[in-house]
Amino acid sequence: MATGDELTAARRVPVSTFVGRDRDLRALAERVRGTRVLTVHGPGGVGKTALVQRMVLGYPVPVHFADLTQVSDPRLLATVLADSIGVRDHSARPPLTALLEHFGAHAALLVLDNCEHLAADVADLAAALLAGAPALRVVATSRIAPLHVPGERLYRVEPLALPAVGASLAEVLATDSVRLLVDRACEATPDFAVTESNLADVVHLVRRLDGLPLAIALAAARLRTLTVTQLTLRLERAFSVLASRRRDLAPQHRALTGVLDWTHQLCDEAERLAWDRLSVFEAGFDLDAAEAVCADGTAITRDRVLDLVDGLIQKSVLDVCGDGGVARYRMLETTRQYAADRLAERGETAAVRDRHLRYYHDFATTAAREWFAPGEQELSWVTRAVAEFANLRAAMQYASDTGGETAVVGLGIAAGLAGLRVWFFRGTIREGYHWLNQLLAAQPPSSPLPPRVEAAVNACWIAVCMGDKARADAALTRCQALAPRDPATAFAEGTHRLVIAGDAAAIHQLARARAELAAAGRTGAAHMAGLFWGMAAAFLGSAAEARAASTEIHTEALTHTAAWATTWTRWVQALTELRHGSPTRAVTLFRQSLAEQRSWDERWGAVWSVHGIAWSLAASGQHALATRVLGVSHTLRAATGVRIIGMIPFGEVHAEVERLCLRALGSTQYRTAFEAGAAMTPAAGQSLALGESSGVDDPWLEVTAREREVAELAAQGLSNREVADLLSIGVRTVETHVRRLLPKLGLRRRAQLASWVADHRLPGA
Repeated sequence: MATGDELTAARRVPVSTFVGRDRDLRALAERVRGTRVLTVHGPGGVGKTALVQRMVLGYPVPVHFADLTQVSDPRLLATVLADSIGVRDHSARPPLTALLEHFGAHAALLVLDNCEHLAADVADLAAALLAGAPALRVVATSRIAPLHVPGERLYRVEPLALPAVGASLAEVLATDSVRLLVDRACEATPDFAVTESNLADVVHLVRRLDGLPLAIALAAARLRTLTVTQLTLRLERAFSVLASRRRDLAPQHRALTGVLDWTHQLCDEAERLAWDRLSVFEAGFDLDAAEAVCADGTAITRDRVLDLVDGLIQKSVLDVCGDGGVARYRMLETTRQYAADRLAERGETAAVRDRHLRYYHDFATTAAREWFAPGEQELSWVTRAVAEFANLRAAMQYASDTGGETAVVGLGIAAGLAGLRVWFFRGTIREGYHWLNQLLAAQPPSSPLPPRVEAAVNACWIAVCMGDKARADAALTRCQALAPRDPATAFAEGTHRLVIAGDAAAIHQLARARAELAAAGRTGAAHMAGLFWGMAAAFLGSAAEARAASTEIHTEALTHTAAWATTWTRWVQALTELRHGSPTRAVTLFRQSLAEQRSWDERWGAVWSVHGIAWSLAASGQHALATRVLGVSHTLRAATGVRIIGMIPFGEVHAEVERLCLRALGSTQYRTAFEAGAAMTPAAGQSLALGESSGVDDPWLEVTAREREVAELAAQGLSNREVADLLSIGVRTVETHVRRLLPKLGLRRRAQLASWVADHRLPGA
């Protein structure tokens, strides 16, 4: 028998080096030690074989490796296995007997590679070998799992780690997917390197390839003749660019389509059809969605979908994800695109997309109607919508592109999402405004009035919240022309009066809109009218009006168990305290709302809670901290695109607070504190606003690794040109780093870096 080291020398060995997977190697070795049969599974091209090959190097007992790819007749399985591991038996006895005699009681590791096309037969053979050879361990690689061998354990191989969009050069180069790309690209083009100039394209490329090692290796080979940018553009059009003539690759691995064709053949016809239909989901789906889209009542019935999904999971076409609530399933993008092409070949794309559109229309309209109904869980509706957002967006795009009655259905989705306030929760209100207007423009003459009114009112509301007077005025005019007596139009008029005009008449108008919407059974819309009624009373009314309104709407939100809405009604209570009561109490209430909003990664309310904290800190005399939080609020608000100057009552309070802090601190200290807050990351800024840190505990906290390198070199007296040469980056890049890091350190001039770095150097550094 061959040892692990001898095995690698004796069989076909990949020419390329093995990159990354350190954690997988450790975990896999531990699993092998803890079980007699382990199935290593995952999608085609994910690197199962290479991982196992690497793991068995230096393995302490003899290792036998059998590639089962070419075995098509299960009756020959034991024979081919015996031949693969060097058992030469010319007797008439069954090959299984010879194998058992060969292994005997000796410790050994048998690797059965590429088992998916013979899964049941491999399982039977492995079970027989394990029963007859007590010291034998078996590792199988397969796209199908489990194989159902007694005592079997599983190890799933995931795609390589991907860099985040916007990550620094050092962070990108540290990820396994990019390390593999560079390694394989240098085989074809020795001078290939990831630089600041091609960084974004490299990140886009490996993310587009889902971190699949095979896809990355095939793409890297093309960098001999294409730039990264060209390659990425070509990938958007076809898989044919991902092909290779390398002889060290198995035939089915010489093109990405070959890998996927192989998996396609493993599926039965119903599984192939389900796979193709599920390709319309952009970013995962749950079982309800799969049933709605896959089932047509003939080729696939609704009660079969669960079994088909389970089969596709076993074949590594789908992956299960989720947090323990409702299971969700997803395909890698490469797998999804492959299936989408097959769906188009079937001529089913339009029919399946229509079912997809209808499902998400029903979801969005139900969510908008029910989120504030008694006994409903508001956050569950919102978080489901966030999880489905890519699918909702794809459905709206399909509706907009198709037009006609399909656009009517799409408008229902956009209006439903606005009614659920998902655009606000995600902090993407401009996108909401875009979809509402785009789908309103796509409506046919036969489009019914109610969804158009609902969409127009929501577009007006979003324009108001953006502080965009021109758009808000035009949107309000459209609402008044469509439905001048609808209570929803009264809501639009009231929010416009409050935010755009700063008119105290908004108090009465919003109270009336709230009452009329509630009488019509539109509870969610009525609550939103009530929320703005409370704001109007706090900003523009008397203390009695403000306290009455804020108490009423807060009680209403609590009664309806609407957790997110409750953070907003508490925000109105805090505003009431700030304007008519105790600023100290206001800080506490604003912070309570921010803490909950942060825990849900809510993007809109958190912005305004930070604003409220800054306002209240200033009113309570904490001017330096208030100014730092003002800087944080500026950065957070800028990310939303909102113009606070156009939101009259908000803008007036904000400007008053800025003037108060400027008078208290003086211009120099004010600017230093403001810029320090503005330079913070959102997470650090929220932590500062919550009082969890002063923001100065770790002076390097807000500085990136590259910025710190630049700071330390500049502190040594080096010029920007000298720093650029040492770090192999451009002079303008150095200038950008210096410009960004100075306010983070509370500095005004580059010359201050030397003394600052000396004062904050770690002991012994």
